[in-house]
Amino acid sequence: MKHILLLALLSPIFSFAQSGDTANVPYWIEMMQNPDVNFFKTQRAFEKYWENRPITKGSGYKPFKRWEWFMESEVNADGSYRDPATVEREFRKFDQKFNPQQSFGGNQVQSTNGLWTSLGPIQLPANGTGQPNGLGRLNCVGLHPTDSSVILVGAPNGGIWKSINHGNSWTSNSDTLVSMQISNLRFNPLNPDIVYAGTGDRDAGSRSARGVLKSTDGGTSWLTSNNGMGNRTVGMIIIHPNQPDTILAATSGGIFKSINAGSSWTRKSSNSNHYKDIVFMPNNPQIVYATEGGRFYRSSNTGETWTQITNGIPTGTRGVIAVSQDDSMAVYVLMAQGSVYKGTYRSLDGGLTFTTRSTTPNIMDWSHLGTGTGGQAWYDLDIAVDPFDKDVVYAAGVNIFKSTDGGQTWLIDAHWVGSGGADAVHADQHALEWSADGKRLYVANDGGLYFKEDSTSWIDLSSGIAISEIYKIGQAKNDEDIVINGYQDNGTAIYYGGSTWSTEIGGDGMECAIDPRNTDYVYGTIYYGRISRSVDGGTSFGTIAASGTNGITESGAWVTPFSIGEDNSDQMFIGYRNIWRSNNVRTPGNGNV
Repeated sequence: MKHILLLALLSPIFSFAQSGDTANVPYWIEMMQNPDVNFFKTQRAFEKYWENRPITKGSGYKPFKRWEWFMESEVNADGSYRDPATVEREFRKFDQKFNPQQSFGGNQVQSTNGLWTSLGPIQLPANGTGQPNGLGRLNCVGLHPTDSSVILVGAPNGGIWKSINHGNSWTSNSDTLVSMQISNLRFNPLNPDIVYAGTGDRDAGSRSARGVLKSTDGGTSWLTSNNGMGNRTVGMIIIHPNQPDTILAATSGGIFKSINAGSSWTRKSSNSNHYKDIVFMPNNPQIVYATEGGRFYRSSNTGETWTQITNGIPTGTRGVIAVSQDDSMAVYVLMAQGSVYKGTYRSLDGGLTFTTRSTTPNIMDWSHLGTGTGGQAWYDLDIAVDPFDKDVVYAAGVNIFKSTDGGQTWLIDAHWVGSGGADAVHADQHALEWSADGKRLYVANDGGLYFKEDSTSWIDLSSGIAISEIYKIGQAKNDEDIVINGYQDNGTAIYYGGSTWSTEIGGDGMECAIDPRNTDYVYGTIYYGRISRSVDGGTSFGTIAASGTNGITESGAWVTPFSIGEDNSDQMFIGYRNIWRSNNVRTPGNGNV
């Protein structure tokens, strides 16, 4: 491996007034979710915060880098965000001009012969990684109020999917929605043909938030229902159990209320901050709870006015709420500070006063004992209480922990690689939801959808939900049935024709390629340019390039590019901070390149 060329990378220096201590406080978490904050300012706050901090597993560093990589090609040159309504309007104008079915004498350039077929992965790929693989990230689960076989799920980049057979198969009609980013789904409890969807990405940075969508045919078709709300990220929707025209929504611009089934909305919170959770008291919808950042609020008049509750409950950076039919006065708040666990707090008087149940272990950590200092609770966080036993609590972060004593002690219930005797469930949990009969607990995570029933094992229901977020694709030059893809948090998978896929590298899959002369040589990458090579068509891989490997002394960007020579596939170029070249990338032995 030879180091041959130094590139001078000149970046503009952006001056901005800091509103806080970005070196010690992770302001970047809220900044990345606020489209009014300049992208470059958010980027600088993130870099300042991590300047002298160790980047550890499960620290929350990677979710930001994923967002950053995508957004840097989406923002305007000055770092401002494109207005979603303007983008949509321009697309409609283009579509009307050139779509044959909508044009009126215009140039019809849409092909009438083109035929695209989804190759997948549609079913869960075979797995050669040693850890749970998945199909893609889900933000939410919507459960039918009377028919437990009907399930809706929402993805941050894959729209809405529906199952009518308990998750055994899935369909989607949402490819043409105004937003493919979905954070919440709720059925009308008295008329389940009516469904509401909250758009945007509650847990990472939104880029196509459109407020609320509404369906009147059980989720087959959708229309925008955001009059008075606008293009907000809607993280949570709740519907009055007896008067379902009354709806409350926790949004990126405050708490909004509709009294006419979503036809119009009015902001009811005294501020327009980012609220992410909102819950009715069981059996008494006049009492409502909500969280904004790490602050807990209570309403006693169905969301008309709100009061912050501080008696026994501290503030943090994010909080989530759970209640139980077992005791309608019991309220739990799971609180995070930055990326880690701050504590579990419980009220037994309807949210007026709280007591601390626990502050340790760090149940946001990636380890099964919670003994580490990692976590990414700003990105993956939820809590659920058993509807039949208020002392049985589930806490979701990177993993899932369970308490049987009201949050005082915790044991691992599901772990990202199955450590501690727990079930192996894909990492990064975003939503916990009980079925209407209280028999099944569902979790939506970065791999898809799982459930458990009573005290049984967690079962993966992800197959059929084709929502993989693809970073890069590599195609065999002379064989259309050999393709390699790199995915967000779901590794690198290889397609062998038909419906056959196999996940062979874990983590985030990045740049990938197949040797143009010999398909036995396959290459995949994870973040910062760690390149792995297979010499047996993708069955096994070994690292051939990374900082500290084969003479390389630096790392690259989050998605590091590389290229194989078309005429000489023994040659590979990699774009780290500098350009590096190998002239023997196919030589036997990973350490000999």
